[in-house]
Amino acid sequence: MLYDVLVTTPLFYSSGDPHIGHAYTLIIGDLIKKYYALIGKKAYLLCGVDEHGEKISKRADELHMSPDEFVSKTSAKFRKLWERLDISPDAFVRTTDSEHQQLVLSVFESLMDAGKIYLSNWKGYNCVSCETNYSEQYYSHSQVCEMGHKLQSRTESAYFLKLQDATTWLTKHYNSAEIIIPEYYLKNLTQNFLNKLEDLSITRKNLQWGIKLKDEAFTIYVWFEALICYFSNSAIRKMWEVNSKTKIIQVLGKEIVRFHSIYLPVILKSQNLKLPEKLLVHGWLLNHDRKISKSEMKTNPIMPLTEILNTLHLESIKWFFSFLNWTDDHPFDIKLVKQLFNKYVVNLLGNLINRLKGILAKNENSTSFINGEIKHVEIKEEWQKGTILLNNLETWVTELKITSIIHEIVNLLEKANKMVEKIEPWKLSVESGDYKELNVYLYRQLALSAYLLSPIFGNAKWQILKQSLSIKNSIDSVINLDYWNSIQNFSNISLPPITNLFEKYS
Repeated sequence: MLYDVLVTTPLFYSSGDPHIGHAYTLIIGDLIKKYYALIGKKAYLLCGVDEHGEKISKRADELHMSPDEFVSKTSAKFRKLWERLDISPDAFVRTTDSEHQQLVLSVFESLMDAGKIYLSNWKGYNCVSCETNYSEQYYSHSQVCEMGHKLQSRTESAYFLKLQDATTWLTKHYNSAEIIIPEYYLKNLTQNFLNKLEDLSITRKNLQWGIKLKDEAFTIYVWFEALICYFSNSAIRKMWEVNSKTKIIQVLGKEIVRFHSIYLPVILKSQNLKLPEKLLVHGWLLNHDRKISKSEMKTNPIMPLTEILNTLHLESIKWFFSFLNWTDDHPFDIKLVKQLFNKYVVNLLGNLINRLKGILAKNENSTSFINGEIKHVEIKEEWQKGTILLNNLETWVTELKITSIIHEIVNLLEKANKMVEKIEPWKLSVESGDYKELNVYLYRQLALSAYLLSPIFGNAKWQILKQSLSIKNSIDSVINLDYWNSIQNFSNISLPPITNLFEKYS
């Protein structure tokens, strides 16, 4: 099958249990896939786990398990997370897969044959927790990694990937289009890395848990081999071919920008594969102003993910994450999740649906019939705003401005609520022009909003909303402007009785 879009999430490091930060990234990737589907594009979602390295080996030892047994159990927990989040990735990749390991060695050998890899001595500083190396230049101004972990001095022989000759073409590539979102990460990338690019150490000495070279004293560095996992599956690799029409979007946290914007492109170019069209960099979820992460759980504990998922409705978590500006950092606050869900989903969307049904009670629970155009000036203007939203939808989706869609929907619904207060339909007869135009307009805005929010609510809730609003099953493309602009499509629609569609938090 040909896909229009490939969406990838980070390959989560399997050194511990999933947390809410993992859920955040997964939900972003899933929303991008589903909104692309909403505009008629076939999207493919790739998720997975990164399972090698010193930290995992140490953690397995602590638990008196083999590394393979440990990562298998951790991988199963991540798969379970997908299910709990009602997310169905099209591919779940693991760096322990044999196909991946074979390709990693093949890529290494091809780079070696091309003179892009050489053996030398590495001296610098390493963060075991992040599996990341830092130069002496970096250490001179910061003795901790970007995540705040202490760095350890390390000297060893290693194989290096030549990077210095990549500065020119990488700079040209990123200046040719808006690839990194938000753009300020490009400025940081240029100032701190591209302008002083150093060759990358891509092996570790005497590390037992990982992909070993023929010279078994060396093991491939996890941040080199994990990047290859995005295309090590033969079926997925076709989407990375230079002549592929598939648009590639990578969702990633801000701490791994340089890996995806420098090292992965260099690897891809060496294999004659294309580079991603978009890198969406999201901010961190914070607890007490510090990033939520596995390595911070002892000093900065947060409620376990299973407990969070048992405490909150899934749709409220997804609403919270879709409402946020993805490019900023945000505190994860259960109280705020509940407040936003109550305010916008229960009190605005849910209550407005029931308010419409109350208005229709004196019209046999059906929207009115309008023969002609809407005459009420303000209703006509608000109807047109729904059309403008639809006209902008594809642009917002392709620019990954999903939160803009959500906020525009909220604006439509708030204006609809105010329109009810202004027109006061309970004072009007069913034959009044304002009564007829108001209820048809309300119904159209609600049906449109429900459809545009369906990626957030998931299929089960969408089916309930469709039934509650008597939305036709024949609607298969939201970009059918003729359908959504036709007044007759929203006239004479019989609605079922009032129900509580969303459970309100106390």
